[in-house]
Amino acid sequence: MLIARAQPGAQLHPTSTQTAQVAASGTSTPVPVTGVTGTATVATSAKQFLLTVDINPKAMTPGEQITITVRAFSPDTHAPISGLPCILRAPADGSAALFSSWPPAQTTDDTGAATWTLTAPHLPAGTYEVEAFARTSSWSYKLDSSAIVRAG
Repeated sequence: MLIARAQPGAQLHPTSTQTAQVAASGTSTPVPVTGVTGTATVATSAKQFLLTVDINPKAMTPGEQITITVRAFSPDTHAPISGLPCILRAPADGSAALFSSWPPAQTTDDTGAATWTLTAPHLPAGTYEVEAFARTSSWSYKLDSSAIVRAG
């Protein structure tokens, strides 16, 4: 799980080096969230938020069912942010994308989670990226996560 702070209106994502470190070690140097707790804040009243992205399983074979969960939370209180529309998309940095066609947006629930259940694509073995993105009228945030596709 990788987290980075953003300034209002900023759109940040970890570098491919950071993403590779996360994929290889499961940890990173930015501040990790140990738990998203508290009463949910509604997205329209949230001034700032951060995202986490979990891909399960992290290593997959083509045709396997996978789950991608994006969690939105307050950077100060770690309270979940509900009602926030989130999308999955190709990484802005040009990294190899996990999908060529992306699923529809999902809105975070009372626990701050937006979840997609998808089928791993038929791609050559390698590391691929997914970018999660969310925006309110005053704040936007994006975060990349990597997955490994094994030979089918």
